[in-house]
Amino acid sequence: MTLKESLMTIKDFRIDRCKKHNLCDILMIVLIGYLTGCKDFEEIHFTAEIWEERLKKYLELPNGIPSADTILRVLAGIDGKELERVLAVYARETFGSQIPEKEIIAIDGKTIKRSAYTNHKDESKSHKAAHVVSAFASSMEICFGQVKTEEKSNEITAIPELLDLLEIKGLIVTIDAMGCQKKIAEKIIEKKADYLFSLKGNQEKIHEDVKDFFNHELDEKYRQRYKIQSLSCEVEKDHGRIEKRDYYLCTNLKWLAEKDEWKNLGAVGMVRSHRMTNGSESTEFRYFITSLKDVKLAAKAMRSHWSIENNLHWVLDTVFDEDYCRVRKIHNASWRCVVAQNLNIIRKLVMNLLKGIELPVSTKKKNLTIGNKQTLCSQNEKCLLYALQQL
Repeated sequence: MTLKESLMTIKDFRIDRCKKHNLCDILMIVLIGYLTGCKDFEEIHFTAEIWEERLKKYLELPNGIPSADTILRVLAGIDGKELERVLAVYARETFGSQIPEKEIIAIDGKTIKRSAYTNHKDESKSHKAAHVVSAFASSMEICFGQVKTEEKSNEITAIPELLDLLEIKGLIVTIDAMGCQKKIAEKIIEKKADYLFSLKGNQEKIHEDVKDFFNHELDEKYRQRYKIQSLSCEVEKDHGRIEKRDYYLCTNLKWLAEKDEWKNLGAVGMVRSHRMTNGSESTEFRYFITSLKDVKLAAKAMRSHWSIENNLHWVLDTVFDEDYCRVRKIHNASWRCVVAQNLNIIRKLVMNLLKGIELPVSTKKKNLTIGNKQTLCSQNEKCLLYALQQL
């Protein structure tokens, strides 16, 4: 299924007599706009006008290019669940066969800043910023799905919903301490995947037990008794920092009172990170539980989890300016979260499209005027051609 065919499955909320532009045409124009470096609806509209004749070969455009206001109203009216489904289906059908064995699927949440609205006169009209939970394949750098939540604390209920959208058989799912929940572990095992959860204070009892266990001197006798595997990674140098990580994985869990409460719990582990920065030293300890029983796989999963921060959330903020998106200037407060959520999904569709090809997507803001429209067109010619070929 092509991306255009996926978008055509979205239910059109508009009244028939009020439709001047096809819903799929509008969504494809927005997607192409972001693919070619646009940052707001005005830029998207101007860019589409420049390429109108070429776009007509691929899109219907019965009444020309929709205005920036029309694009905004459509994005505010589309049900985000529909776009979430398109993202998941398109990613699965396009990249599902390419997923390597034991791929790490990192799940984490992100708050879209400045999508909140505060009404000091009437607090009932205020709303919190949009928060989304995404599933990201670490080595492929593909987003396979997302679910919107009302706030960060609702990630616990959003993660099972997200897992329902994913095909994770044979993969390893990593989640931070917020999602370290027994029902989530059970759901992952039911889908025939493995899990690795970070441990913190929200699971106080098991966290303290694991912490106390690894506080013991890890001599040879102790490690043999509890079948503790260990792995030391190479020293890394980054921005003047020298770091060494030691991973420990205990597979003998007879001492752990909570071992039967977690589905298919295979081991508990610790990461000791020793850093040297400009002559100062520090040591940090992190703890986790997992269904894995191999320290190399556990170390890879633990390290790879941060790919969702570095290769998804960071890219959304720095390349697409998500946290500074001009959606905050929308006067209709009720539209802000909806538009922010839908644009977040479109940006992820664009990121998925760009994987595996070498196209220069400008990260600089453009001051669009009549005088430089032709320049904008020539700069992004390759991006446009690629986008049209994917239709």
